[in-house]
Amino acid sequence: MRTGTLDPSLTIMQRDIPRLAETPFDLLIVGAGIFGACAAWDASLRGLSVAVVDQDDFGAATSANSLRIVHGGLRYLARGNFRRMRESIRERSALLRIAPGLVQPLEVLVPTYGHGVQGRAAYAAALGLNDLISFQRNRGLDASSRIPAGRLVSRDECIALFPWFPSKGLTGGAVWHDAQLRHPERLTLSFLQSAARLGAQPVNYLRVDRLLTRSGAVHGASVTDRLTGSQFEIRARAVLVAAGPWTGRIVSTAVSTPTSTETPLPLSTHALGMNVVLDRRLADVAVGVRARSGRREDPVCGGGRFLFCAPQGGRTVLGTWYAPSSVGDESIRVQGARALVKELNDACPGLDLASRDVVDCQWGWLPLKDGREPGRPDALAERTRITDHGAVEGVRYLISVEGVKFTTARLVVEQAIDHVFLSLGRAIPPCRTAKLQLDDATVPPEVTQPLSDAEILRAVRQEMAVKLSDLVFRRTSLGAAAKLHRGAVEAAARTFAAEIGWDERRVAEEVEAVMREVGAPRTALETVA
Repeated sequence: MRTGTLDPSLTIMQRDIPRLAETPFDLLIVGAGIFGACAAWDASLRGLSVAVVDQDDFGAATSANSLRIVHGGLRYLARGNFRRMRESIRERSALLRIAPGLVQPLEVLVPTYGHGVQGRAAYAAALGLNDLISFQRNRGLDASSRIPAGRLVSRDECIALFPWFPSKGLTGGAVWHDAQLRHPERLTLSFLQSAARLGAQPVNYLRVDRLLTRSGAVHGASVTDRLTGSQFEIRARAVLVAAGPWTGRIVSTAVSTPTSTETPLPLSTHALGMNVVLDRRLADVAVGVRARSGRREDPVCGGGRFLFCAPQGGRTVLGTWYAPSSVGDESIRVQGARALVKELNDACPGLDLASRDVVDCQWGWLPLKDGREPGRPDALAERTRITDHGAVEGVRYLISVEGVKFTTARLVVEQAIDHVFLSLGRAIPPCRTAKLQLDDATVPPEVTQPLSDAEILRAVRQEMAVKLSDLVFRRTSLGAAAKLHRGAVEAAARTFAAEIGWDERRVAEEVEAVMREVGAPRTALETVA
């Protein structure tokens, strides 16, 4: 085992399986993406004893795969949905307030054309109204986190910021500010670390096989440790399921005949949402431009959706492409990557992106309306779903939540935890998560290859990294390197192995798994027709 000192300023998170098996908790949270992590922090702050588990690593699925833009709700202005707009503005400010090291203002540019809805006058009115509605947006924020007022820019300035807008009819551009997630994985981890400091027990790679019920009430879960294969039960007075597309299946184990949790996931009620990472920094600002695809090419959004390009270091994140009823197999993701590149090229002639410019594909599942809200059933859901299954199916103390936006996760979870207290028949304490800063809410240091022993040991000893991929892609910035050197991965694996106790075979397997993940997008685009 390598020697080294623990950082006393950081909360230590360890996989304490005996504690999970032996301690009764007030609340078990199933799912440790952004919604589950926020729930653990909120519930712990309100005095509940909390366990939170995930079948994979923390925040490794949809929560890590986004455009990294925290939208303030400007798009709701065109629909006259001022409630949702104000809600998004408040939650954007909350994230800037509680995690200023991980969330920062982001300048966004869209082009203006003609004299209609895309014209300068229309955008001037929209920006002015946006500033008026969000007049309290900077309350309690540090100077570096404040959102400036929107503005119009000239044609020349617009072209200087992004030279590839179609020039015919271009009159200039509209600029506003949203916010950007600098490291979504670290933000999820910061919520969990903050909860752990208050006594919560997070554990990764722990699969919930079924929820346990007795006399019409849930009282815990039967789980399998995916690292060791051991099975045991977690006891809890209430259960909150926040497992994204897995939520329905997990809930069903309490309200109907249990089915295997290892069967293929039915996703007819979800759409695949995908972004790609380009190995080029296209602009110093985020850029929005309407795709020219129609309903046939874009069945989920109905065509004409906005494409956004957001700078990320020396690269650019481009999205989002959607496919209905997809299980996310490789051929579908290749189709999506190629479609995104083509859509941006069509919208911005002269850009000349190619498949070889794609270095990463990020994807996750988003809920569809599916008859649960007005509109096409195969369109993206717009409403959060919080369900008290005691009232709906007669299983007391079981709550589920599935949100639709990363931006509003904190608020959605606040409402879900209110439901937990109501189900337990307890008074609802006030929520404080919109004001209290998170623990260690800072971006990992700029990557150096190889990583230092201190970075690796911190991830293993204090941040519950148990696989090499956890370290590379979610605890450090190594996975975001412009070119990830195999030697750096092997060096990290050797230090990791000395701490964990891996043999040479396990080291080789872990290195290969990381290198496959790094090379998969480009390889797939080159080989799949």
